[in-house]
Amino acid sequence: MSGAAHHVALIFEGGGMRNSYSAGAVSVLLEAGLSFDAVYGLSAGATNAIDYLSHDAHRAEASFTTCLDNLAFRPWLLPAVGADGIGATLHGDTLARPGCALPFNFAAFQANPAQLTLQAVARDTGETVYFTRTAFSTEQSLMTCVRASSSYPVIMPPTWINGQALYDGGIGEGGGIMLPRAARDDYTRFFVVCTRPRDYRRSLKPNRAYDVFFWRRPCMWALLDSWAQRYNDELDVLAQLEAAGAAYVFYATDQGVRNTERDEAKLVANFQRGRAQALKELPAWERFLGHEG
Repeated sequence: MSGAAHHVALIFEGGGMRNSYSAGAVSVLLEAGLSFDAVYGLSAGATNAIDYLSHDAHRAEASFTTCLDNLAFRPWLLPAVGADGIGATLHGDTLARPGCALPFNFAAFQANPAQLTLQAVARDTGETVYFTRTAFSTEQSLMTCVRASSSYPVIMPPTWINGQALYDGGIGEGGGIMLPRAARDDYTRFFVVCTRPRDYRRSLKPNRAYDVFFWRRPCMWALLDSWAQRYNDELDVLAQLEAAGAAYVFYATDQGVRNTERDEAKLVANFQRGRAQALKELPAWERFLGHEG
């Protein structure tokens, strides 16, 4: 099967370099010619989303494996890099690996008619902030939104857009999975790419480091303290949607890296594991996407 999956929202979860596994799924989606009316992504999943929409299977892989340049768009790597990486994060113009440029096909992205929605959170109000096509008039504006969606608190400074200090979209509505927004956009069927195994649930033990860091930001404090529970609740909603036949969830059954992994060989192997799982599941994908409910 190839062609458009109408009335189905494609949703990418974040997870830092765990998204190398998701990139394997992206490559299979592209090879199978599967397209969607609407795509949603946050944090590292925002990179999966834009690579998918630009129809660039090579970039989808290289973004999380061999070409870890432009750390401005991959801020979850900051703890593992040195001064050059910090410079790249702050200025967006330094290569973590010299000689490995990774261009983005903005023209192909613009030509794709699918709706794209990215998500971040506002530091001072705790509001979830959404970016849609109107915010992506240039490649730079698109990448700034991707960076905002990926600006992990404590590790990264916020990204400023339109006077707002923005942090990682995973903290916002849905706890890291953009089901609520997709549902408000009138989608009732969902194809969700997750970076954890099916039975994973986050620990509910609060991270007191967040409380200290955001002691003057009560909205962020409240969001971070409720983050794990909201994420777990959304996974429960996904399970209900699956049972009703309204969702297909690609869970990472053989995830092999952590979110800050920097070893190229491990990342390439993780991409291949994600790709192998995707190829195995492709017939089930086609059955789900071929059924208009």
